[in-house]
Amino acid sequence: MSTSPGPLRGVRVLEVTQGRAGRVAGMLLADLGADVVRAELSPPVSDDQLSSTLPLAAAGAGAGGTDPGLLCWDRGKRVVRVPAGAAGSDGADGLGASDGLGASDGLSAADGLGASDGLGAADGLGGLLEGADVLLVDHTPDRLAAAGLDAATLTADHPALVHAWLPPFGEHGPWREVPEDPLLLAAATAVADRYPATVERPVAPIVPVITNLHGALGAAAAIAGLISRDRQGGRGRAVAVSGLHAAAAEMAVMTPTGIDQQVFASQRLASLPFWRTYQGSDGRWFFLATLAPDQFFRALEALDRMDILVLPGVDGDIQKIWGYNEASALVNAELEAEFRTRPVAEWLDLLTSVDAPAAPIGTRDEWAASDIVAANGGIVYREHPELGRVRLPGPPFILAGTPAAVGEFPEVADLPADGAVWSGARVDVPVQPAPVGAEAAVAGTATGDTGAVDTAAGDAAGDEDADQLPLHGIRMVDASSYLAGPFVGALLADWGADVVRVESTTGDSFRMFPMSVLVANQHKRTISLDITRPQGRDVLVGLLSGADLFLENLRPGRLERIGLAPGDLARDFPGLVHTSVSAYGHAGQYADAPGFDPVFQARSGLAEGQGGADDPTPTPVPIVDIGTGALGALGTLAALFARLRGGAGQRVFVSLAGTAGFLQSAELTDFAGRPPQVRGTVNHLGPDAAHRYHRCADGWLAVAADGAARRGRLCAALGVATEDELGAALAALPTERAARLLAEHGVPALPALSFHGVLDDPHLRANAFTHIVPDPRYGRIRISRSYADWRTGRGRQPGRALLIGLDSRAILAELGFDADELFAAGVSTDAQLGDVLPGVTVGEAAYDEPSPDEPGSGGAGPEDADPGSPRAEATAGEAASGEPASGEAAREEAAL
Repeated sequence: MSTSPGPLRGVRVLEVTQGRAGRVAGMLLADLGADVVRAELSPPVSDDQLSSTLPLAAAGAGAGGTDPGLLCWDRGKRVVRVPAGAAGSDGADGLGASDGLGASDGLSAADGLGASDGLGAADGLGGLLEGADVLLVDHTPDRLAAAGLDAATLTADHPALVHAWLPPFGEHGPWREVPEDPLLLAAATAVADRYPATVERPVAPIVPVITNLHGALGAAAAIAGLISRDRQGGRGRAVAVSGLHAAAAEMAVMTPTGIDQQVFASQRLASLPFWRTYQGSDGRWFFLATLAPDQFFRALEALDRMDILVLPGVDGDIQKIWGYNEASALVNAELEAEFRTRPVAEWLDLLTSVDAPAAPIGTRDEWAASDIVAANGGIVYREHPELGRVRLPGPPFILAGTPAAVGEFPEVADLPADGAVWSGARVDVPVQPAPVGAEAAVAGTATGDTGAVDTAAGDAAGDEDADQLPLHGIRMVDASSYLAGPFVGALLADWGADVVRVESTTGDSFRMFPMSVLVANQHKRTISLDITRPQGRDVLVGLLSGADLFLENLRPGRLERIGLAPGDLARDFPGLVHTSVSAYGHAGQYADAPGFDPVFQARSGLAEGQGGADDPTPTPVPIVDIGTGALGALGTLAALFARLRGGAGQRVFVSLAGTAGFLQSAELTDFAGRPPQVRGTVNHLGPDAAHRYHRCADGWLAVAADGAARRGRLCAALGVATEDELGAALAALPTERAARLLAEHGVPALPALSFHGVLDDPHLRANAFTHIVPDPRYGRIRISRSYADWRTGRGRQPGRALLIGLDSRAILAELGFDADELFAAGVSTDAQLGDVLPGVTVGEAAYDEPSPDEPGSGGAGPEDADPGSPRAEATAGEAASGEPASGEAAREEAAL
């Protein structure tokens, strides 16, 4: 049980999960102080139920049979065995007849993957449900209904319950009954098609990043539900956060597609000279992360290779290498040869001396032992009764006032006959009747001098349903830049918060990637402001005086320089939750260092684990940035919840370094006798023949036959004697026929989606994976729709492009400032339109949603559509990280 004095102390969470994502969500809530009780069916009746490995002796397992992930994800919880009979099990094993593929081509109950696994049916969990504040479930839709754990069934009898459902493949579509598997989910959402490869094929992620992100989003949504319950009369909320939502987040900056004109490359990434791995003379590798041109110039000058800029084809124009062309290939070859002349350590010393970001490719063990991790509490140790000392990643966030903490390993106990397992004090919120009409508006609820919200300010996108979202009435001032910081605000805005983005009068330098800016800001309002000037500082103070939350990713000392030191903010605004996003963490010798997403893929072992020591492979998918955004939202909401329960505001710290550890929670867990870790290679297809991507006659198929029974059914379905023959058998079949055949034999499998097919895929369309947002420069853009579906209200309507200063005039008027005076003084600006298409009104939803057969793409070339920005939205922008670059220009940008 968690003993953390964290922000969720007194909150009771019932975890009834089968897979990894739900388990991760429960771990995060336990780290934050919640009393998390995991109800585990005994004996397991499903191949998909990840049972506890504790105690090992009772399971007949030694250290070599222990799943490190389960050790990590169950920390701080209590585990209760629920007899299978009491839970109403039918003994079936998986995917039901109603799988969405139809009676003739679907997965039937006869497959051995039946409609209900029986795990935790409601009538066997009555006592646990009665005392719970939050229910975490991750069943597929048919299993959830069969177990009686769906929101409609439970909330009628438990109106204060926050029902957080984490289905692996969404609620609709042909694959909705497929059990959780990271390899399958990466295939179904085209994540696998965006991992680097030397040939055209999907690549299996070694680390289940998407599953860990799914868990973080689920935990954050659960806390948002608790906040809503406390602020809206004690009525619980129901939310679905699927694996598809996690994929939509992970791929958010990589999926924008223009309907009216091309905006984004659809091809796979190649290596760009300023943003890639290089090998030194000693055989070691490092990542050069000089995203900003001035950084790359400094690197070339240090190498005494400025001549590269005048090579034929480059001709002194750096923009000519911001793409996949002969000039880029020529510079790549020159630098590859140059870097092979000296060992990596020498190159890193040289590049660091000129403030050009670069990082060594390291292993997980090197990362765990590093000063960076130690300074920020990134590793903790706990004693296990049979395994001895176990290394675990620490909490991926730091809350200064109500700290998170890693609990002990649980003991597994039988469910008491009376079902009474909850202990300790519980804070009950009286349930009021559901509000109707005007009474549904939320009054200000803040403590201290902040957060008395005027809901008349409304929703940034004019959404009439915003008052039905859980964070309606919460205000955030977002002064962050690049991607990781703004994605914190993106999640909160998606769930109803009024997020006001503050950026410089010339805009965040990340605007060189307009599609990335669009997806990270579509539901925010924005004001342009020079906060280094007294009048600009006064406006910022005015914003903070009415805010609940303040978000920034300024490097240490920046706030002090403008007279807003964190200590002064805490004194002047005692109810303010102040979230800081950094690269290396808030403590230690690297606290002031810049950092980008691939730097931490390189340092933390993610790259080495994916490609192997001979060819370490960072992915261009910004997994660390997006993960940091999700964890930042989670920590911020936890701090806000504590404040609403009578606490004060506090600092919250998240970092790219902390996220890199969280994403590898299972991989960083270590103990004597630990099973060997799986490491990938270039073009990695999966761990073995029964669990990998297979080429079929017309595409690729993802197969996940875990366990002896499924492996046997896989071989039987294809008529082969051994798994070595599977590849040849599948190569002769079309993907859909192969998927149907395997489903009929109870083997989870689905086609591996090409990135080109995302917008037309029936499963993603059935789950409303994307929606259309109007942009006054580029027309209609299809982007990720949402990161959760709340059971009341339709959620956010499509947002809009956040042009520089788009809402400056309105926000200044709300605060009582004369906009024209500030515009004339250069302290703020009105909307900066840029290139606007004829007939398009800035800020309005100028386009209707197209019909289902509307083509979703306006082109497939590599160049950015913005003629004034580098030709690289699809290059460095896809991998661009969240934290400010180094260099004087970038340093001033970070100060807004």
